[in-house]
Parts: sequence; C-alpha cells; structure tokens
Amino acid sequence: MKKLKQIFQNDSGKFTLRYIAGAVGFVLCGVAFVLGGFHFYDIPQGLFDSFLTATVSLIGLGVLSKFAKK
Repeated sequence: MKKLKQIFQNDSGKFTLRYIAGAVGFVLCGVAFVLGGFHFYDIPQGLFDSFLTATVSLIGLGVLSKFAKK
C-alpha cells in the first residue's frame, strides 16, 4: 500500500491532480473496456485508444520521473 501511495505523491509528499486524474481515467477506461466486451454499449475504438493513451501517459510520466530522480 505504501508503494501505491508514493506513486500519487510528489516529492514534497502532496497528492497531485495529474497522478490522481491519470489513475481515475485508467480505471474508467478499464471499466469501459470490460462493459464494451459484454456488449452493453458500443464504444468507438479510436476514442478508447486515445483515452487509454492519455491516462497511461499521465501515470507513466509520473512514475518514470520518480525513478529517474533516484
């Protein structure tokens, strides 16, 4: 749990909106993928790909910058 908490915090220990928005978007994208798989609704593939790319890059840039500083 401590590692997960460290992902969402910046160097000063404060939670940042960029990391939280990335995580929330990633979860929403995952839910949309699962519900789309059950054919509850149709989601355009282009919309899904761009949304997934944006949310993963928000999280990935934060995590990579933390590893680069250490």
